[in-house]
Amino acid sequence: MHFNKKVIQRAMPIYIGYLFLGLACGILGQQAHIAPIEAFVMSILAYSGSGQFICIAMLMDNASLFSILVTNFMVSLRYMFFSTAMYPHIKDCSLPYSIIFAQNITDETFAVNLDSFSKDKDWDPQQGLALGFSPCLVWASANFIGCTAAAWLNPPTELVSYILVAMFLGIWSGYLHDTVLLIAGLLGGILSVLLSFVVPFKLHIVLATLIVSVIACWLEVKRSKNEEANS
Repeated sequence: MHFNKKVIQRAMPIYIGYLFLGLACGILGQQAHIAPIEAFVMSILAYSGSGQFICIAMLMDNASLFSILVTNFMVSLRYMFFSTAMYPHIKDCSLPYSIIFAQNITDETFAVNLDSFSKDKDWDPQQGLALGFSPCLVWASANFIGCTAAAWLNPPTELVSYILVAMFLGIWSGYLHDTVLLIAGLLGGILSVLLSFVVPFKLHIVLATLIVSVIACWLEVKRSKNEEANS
């Protein structure tokens, strides 16, 4: 794992977002009677912000373990596609490396890593692993701190949604020069909001992502064919 200045610069929006979101998640976890060490371990082993928020919400609603597992499995299916997309960039690495790399894939680290592998010839798998693993430590530590602090304080959690949006906008701003990615981002946001009125259990995010990914791939293929025809 190669942790350097380049990794820090590219991961900084993720660090900031995960810090505040992790604090909020830890606070909510304490309200669901999760101990700080449990929040930390869960953040490492089940490294999924959406999955943890859903798990905590369902625990507070006294949902069964089976329903929590099934819901999280469905919400986290997108990581299978993310891992598949990253494979060509790490195919020469060992199996233990691949397992650790896949464990640390999130929406944000996937986007930044994929862009870095595609556009930076000096970006290697060791830097990619550092970019995936370091935000995990920030997220887990923030969960621990938030869960610990919530035992004495009663901090507000209403700003969670705004923090999440701000983090995604910070990452997405690096792609505004690409028409296809700009269209995909706008369409994904609009579609996710519309689907949220009819699709339960936060699955509208997964559905919107899959639909927009297909559209973006189609637009990219079409653009590539047009460029080949004009060359």
